[in-house]
Amino acid sequence: MNSVRYQVQISDISAHQLRVELRFIPSASQHELSLPAWIPGSYMIRNFARHIMQISARDTSGELALQQLDKQRWNLACRQQEVTVSYLIYANDLSVRAAYLDDETAILNPACSCLAVSEQTHYPQQFELLRPEFHVTENWRVATALPRAEGTALLDFGVYQATDYQQLIDSPLLVGLFTVQQFAVDGVPHYLVVSSQNHYDSERLLADTEQLCQAQRAVFGGLPDDLHHYWFLLWITEHGYGGLEHKDSTLLLCSRHDLPARQMTAPDDAYQTLLGLISHEYFHTWWVKRLKPAPFHAYQLSQEQYTPQLWLYEGFTSYFDDLALIKSGRISQQAYLTALEQLVTRVTRNPSDSRQSLSDSSFNAWTKYYLQDENAPNSIVSYYAKGALVALAVEAELQANNKDLSRFCRDFYQHYLATGTEDRSFFDSLSAAGFKALAAQVEDWVYRAQPLPLADSFAKLGLNLNWRSPQHFDDTHGTQQQNAPATLGCSLKTQNGLVTIQQLYLDSAGHQAGLMAGDQLLAIAGYKITDKSLPQLLKRLPYGSEQPLTIFRKDRLLTLPLTLQAGKAQVAMLSIADDAKLQRWLAPLSTNT
Repeated sequence: MNSVRYQVQISDISAHQLRVELRFIPSASQHELSLPAWIPGSYMIRNFARHIMQISARDTSGELALQQLDKQRWNLACRQQEVTVSYLIYANDLSVRAAYLDDETAILNPACSCLAVSEQTHYPQQFELLRPEFHVTENWRVATALPRAEGTALLDFGVYQATDYQQLIDSPLLVGLFTVQQFAVDGVPHYLVVSSQNHYDSERLLADTEQLCQAQRAVFGGLPDDLHHYWFLLWITEHGYGGLEHKDSTLLLCSRHDLPARQMTAPDDAYQTLLGLISHEYFHTWWVKRLKPAPFHAYQLSQEQYTPQLWLYEGFTSYFDDLALIKSGRISQQAYLTALEQLVTRVTRNPSDSRQSLSDSSFNAWTKYYLQDENAPNSIVSYYAKGALVALAVEAELQANNKDLSRFCRDFYQHYLATGTEDRSFFDSLSAAGFKALAAQVEDWVYRAQPLPLADSFAKLGLNLNWRSPQHFDDTHGTQQQNAPATLGCSLKTQNGLVTIQQLYLDSAGHQAGLMAGDQLLAIAGYKITDKSLPQLLKRLPYGSEQPLTIFRKDRLLTLPLTLQAGKAQVAMLSIADDAKLQRWLAPLSTNT
């Protein structure tokens, strides 16, 4: 069978340029070349083709006509000879979705760099990565889940072979300086790759990652039948955070300071967040990369592809990611309860909790969740965070009936693996399992914009849920403190030396006073406002009093009447009410299938 062949060369590190040569034998007089507009798992139009530079085509007889049709497609006239298409890619996207190149690391996502050839995406796709010839790349290696062609050694430059275009674009490459460690789950090799040179406890990271994999494997009773190796590709930077799931790998972005310090006893917040990210993306190995919404069985990567089911796939994954941390013994019970308090607070304090449904958030992820602005807290529900709370609420009902969500998800996975899930599949499965009333309740939670009955859910898991006013805007957890200060109800940033409103919550004191996002705060009650003075002033000025608040709004000086009031009781506090119920819920799962 014919194949489509890509030869990729790191051509200019300083200019962040990759040179790609695409070769194929035409099967028609014309072929369409295109790049995806988005990458599976990240539901936003990325327009990868904007980074293509100087594209041209030729065969042995000379140059070929190449006409651009739109922002991501070209029409190529062929002469039944092997075609070579040459183009440059600008690779300076510091994210897990595209391509990046510097003197330490190259991140290559074929989705943003390999043009698809119409009528030939089902052919084998050969990806040859040339060894760069720069002094700084002398010790570079290659880490990827792409299968190696014969003659290419593990971690080496050379030829890699995908069965089709879909596998190619689902296989990122991390190239450069890195360390690699290995462990096995059910005899399947897992590789832990960490880019750059870092000072951290590598053995701890390896052991923790292995235990998280075992915990997620226990949810499903075994690894997917077609998983023969798995790669964790950790891209370490000064600042950064993110992850994207792939069928046999995940590409993760984190800060150097997220890695565990050698003297660390319990995980700090940064390392716990990294472990949660690792856990989240590995859960996707089953839950979105194999089981997925039925429409995603044929990805349409040229335009948006809508589904109201992201609450189920991202939300449930977000529930199981932190749950695996405690079930595997990576964090303490108190650390897990603190994480739950933070999750509940982040969801319920936002006015959007009663303004957007989870199904709507899922369906409109393309233009809302992934394109948030200053009004997001008032209008956009996170299908990750609130979806996780729906999973917790379902868990609570199942636990009350001596069942658990892990077993339910395992059965659900097996039942729908071949076909994918329709919009009603989860509700129908709950009904079929004998939980008809719960199915109707979950459907209502998903399709209506409303708060969840979290106090009742936590009670069934052995916990009391109470609330208190925040001590400051970013206060999301912890026990009661006395004399909660007044609050404006907005997030702030210091810009050009002035305290500026980023996001203003509806019905807050600031909203009632007439503040707007972008306002610059100058003085309250006649006293100058700085990022340090404002919290102190809000602590000392009396509740219920009306104080003049002086601001700049664009180039106008205004004074608004601000009535000082404590923030609403929206910070979640969890305490143990029934330890037996709690321990039953948090007990490690059996590793038996």
